Amino acid sequence: MPSKSKSPYKFSYTDAIQGKELHNYFGNRVLESRASGGRVVAVKVKPTEGFARSEADMMHYASQQPGILAPQVLGCYDVDPGITVTVSDLVEGESLDNVWHTMTKAERKSIKQQLKEQLRLFRQCTQPYIGRIKRQETKNFYDRIHIHYMGPFESEEEFDSWCLERVKSPIAKKIWAQLLPGMRETGEQKFVLTHGDLAARNIMVKDGKITGIVDWEYSGFFPEYMEYALAAVIHDGLEGWWKPHLKEILEPCGFKRAKFTAAIKWRGW
Repeated sequence: MPSKSKSPYKFSYTDAIQGKELHNYFGNRVLESRASGGRVVAVKVKPTEGFARSEADMMHYASQQPGILAPQVLGCYDVDPGITVTVSDLVEGESLDNVWHTMTKAERKSIKQQLKEQLRLFRQCTQPYIGRIKRQETKNFYDRIHIHYMGPFESEEEFDSWCLERVKSPIAKKIWAQLLPGMRETGEQKFVLTHGDLAARNIMVKDGKITGIVDWEYSGFFPEYMEYALAAVIHDGLEGWWKPHLKEILEPCGFKRAKFTAAIKWRGW
């Protein structure tokens, strides 16, 4: 990522919170601001507790990969005790959830094809471990109460073992322990770039074209099934009308994987 010192994209706390609000989802605010050099940028303001700078590292990594429409990260730093901001390019257009209802059938089909191409490019980006770039831990998206992190994991088997510990029922845990080896991919293990939250609100479009995919909070390198499992099972906040379309676009995971993911998700409620 760009250097955080002496940056024209470094804001004071007051400046960071006074831009035009573009998005506010459960207290995670994104504002349009103007940097000291005049460049219009997006500023994501978030409590430091629960924010991992590795999220910015992942978005920066994605933005550097050919064809992937992730915003370029310009800086990430604390602006006040307890407040962290990420400054990035401002993506043109509107979020898909605001314009989908105005699109024709042909335009919707085109958007779905474009998103499918983005996913193809994601899968070309791999690492030999589960986690974030530079072997950093990633968000524990199974935990719906506390903010926790997980990993990195050196293999799918290690990841499955960690997940298995989240299953509360001893009987269910024993059954899954027997099933999991047959559910894993064989051969050389490569884990693919996963956005983790392909909600319509995170897909920016303009003139029928996807201009950017934002909010990389749940991103990391995971087994190929994970993008689908997150959309189909984990994320309760995914727009109900969008979920069927997204499931058409994503490569489905197996039935057993979906059931195992559900078994992990509900621990702690």
